[in-house]
This record gives sequence, C-alpha cells and structure tokens, in this order.
Amino acid sequence: METKQEKKLAADQPLFDRFSFFSSKTRQAIASSTWDGLFPSGNIDHIFQEKHKSRPDPNEPIWWIDIRDATEQDVDAVSQALSIHPLTAEDIVIREPREKVDVFKNYYLISFQTLVENKAKGERPGVPISAALYILVFQYGVVTFSPSGCGHVVRARERIRKMHDPSILTSDWVCYAMIDEIIDSFEPFVREAERESEAIEDQVFISRIDDAQALIPQVDVLRKKITHIIRCLNGKVDVLNGFVKRCQSPDKHPVFPDGDLLLYLGDVQDHLVTTLSTLGHIDEIIGRSQANYLAQMSATNLRLSLTINSGLSKVTLLATIFVPCHLVTGLWGMNVPVPGQDANGLAWFLGILGGFVAFMVICIGVAVRYKLL
Repeated sequence: METKQEKKLAADQPLFDRFSFFSSKTRQAIASSTWDGLFPSGNIDHIFQEKHKSRPDPNEPIWWIDIRDATEQDVDAVSQALSIHPLTAEDIVIREPREKVDVFKNYYLISFQTLVENKAKGERPGVPISAALYILVFQYGVVTFSPSGCGHVVRARERIRKMHDPSILTSDWVCYAMIDEIIDSFEPFVREAERESEAIEDQVFISRIDDAQALIPQVDVLRKKITHIIRCLNGKVDVLNGFVKRCQSPDKHPVFPDGDLLLYLGDVQDHLVTTLSTLGHIDEIIGRSQANYLAQMSATNLRLSLTINSGLSKVTLLATIFVPCHLVTGLWGMNVPVPGQDANGLAWFLGILGGFVAFMVICIGVAVRYKLL
C-alpha cells in the first residue's frame, strides 16, 4: 500500500526523468519519468539476460539503470524485471541507513550514505544531511537507487565516456566509479570545513566579548558538521575493508570481482583514510580554538570581576567612613537640644565640622596604610 510520503513524492515529480538507462555500447543515457518509458518495446529480457560465466566476457556491453528517489512501486517493477531478492527490496523501500555489503545469488549489494545539501526550511543550511544510495552489481549491469540532490551518477557516467580503454569497463568497475565518486563528494565539505576552521582560529585572538554571540554558534555548527561527516565516513571504512577482504578470500563468491579492480579499491581506501585524517586534524583545530576562546573569555571575565570588586570595595569603604557622620548629623537633627545651640558665633559649628573632617582624614589614612584604597 502506498504511503502518504510516496504519494506526495509521486505527485511532486510526475514530469521529472527519475529513470535513466545507460549502455556502454552507445555511451548514451536514455531518461524517462516511468519504468515502462525506458523500454517502449516492452521486451527487456535480452538486455538483462545474465550469462553466469566464471569471468565476464569483455565484449559484452555493460548496462546501467539509475532510479532517483525510488518509490515502492518503482522497486517492485525493478525487482520483477531483475529478480531482486525481497530483502534487498525491503532495504531500499525503507531507506535502510546501515552501510553494508550483501551478497546474493546473481548480484551483490553495496549500501552507502552520501551527503546532500540541506534545503529544509527551519534547518541550519550549513550542516549537510545524509541520504542512502544503493548499488546492485550484476555480471553485466548495475542498478543504482540514488537520492535527489547528488550528482554521482552523472559524473560517473561522464567518467565512463572519457575512458581511453573501454575494455576495462565492467559492472564491477562501474561500482568502483560510484564508490570513488561518493568518497570524492565529501571533499568540498571537507575543504569548506577547513576554511571555516582557519577563519575561526584567526578570530579567536582578536574577538571581543560582544563577538561571542556570533562566534560560539559558528563553532557549534562547524563541529556538528565535522562530526556528521566523520560518522558517515567511518561506516565506509568498515564496508570497504569487508568488501576487499571478501574479494581476496580464497573461497570468495563468484559475483565478487578480482584482479586489477582491487588496486582501484585500495586507492579508494587510501583516499578515505586521508580524508578522515584531515577531518581529525580539523576537529583538533576547532577543539583547540574553542578551548582557547573559552579560556580567553574566562580570563576577561575574571579581570572584569576583579575590577568591579575593587570598585565595590572602595565604594564600601567610603560608605563606611561617611555612615558615622551621617548618623551623628541625623541624631542631632531631630527635635533635641544641641550642644552650643545658645552660644553666639560659629565656634561649635566649626568644631563639629572639624571633628568630622579629622575623622575622615584618619580613616582614609588608615585605609591607605593598609592598601584598602
């Protein structure tokens, strides 16, 4: 039964060419908005007929079908045409996020997570989102289920068109080209994160307290982006290691490749390790910059706190000096007899005023002596 999400997807994309068929014989891609539109004649058995030889015939053409944003009906149509296992169809329909390599009777499945730009409203645009991409490799063909927003299929097919030696083209080589393209697609995000980390590192030592409102969220978004990319790449390390190990096993399954393709996969592994090493270095830079900035803010706040405390202590000392004077003047300001009120002249007034001044001078002298001011 079709879900609401699939109905909405089908309604939003009725005119888009989500299906494409590529053949090494013509080196051209045919696009269609429906599965039946790819093959108007209806007879497709001769295209997908598997010979099941121990080694693929280099003279046989290689076909490649890509389905973008596949619905459950799309997966059912492809499953019936190519005899895809129900477990594979279930993983594709539910968008199984786990990256893995599964082997079946006539094909093997590689599930990878790739990054696409985050265009959702209300979300942070700087953090990419992951999407599942599935590669089914047959003896003479490949089927990919790709998400919208990624150009892996287009770039990999363009790479095939520019091949100088078409004899090396096999379905396993197409799988390698897709894996290599997925790993390469992380490079722009890594370079962007590296530039942002260098900019943040430069801002740390020149920023002020008022800049914290903008700098701290920037660091948070960048660390979130790096963590997301590292998590996506760590799964690919395990998948590639397991894939190469199965290909090198003495009792490996016949569907797995061998020979020169392992050299290509080794190159992808080296590239993946280098990318992870770069991301680890960037994460260390961001962590150090964040720690330095927080330490700088803490030191600045401490200096401000000491300055405020020093000012408050001086105000408190002055208040302590003036409070007794205020108490005396308040006490004798009530309706009570005041000493010297019947005397003529200003002797009593000047004497009392001089007593206040002497008291203040003595108190200030003591405060200066003990460095209270």
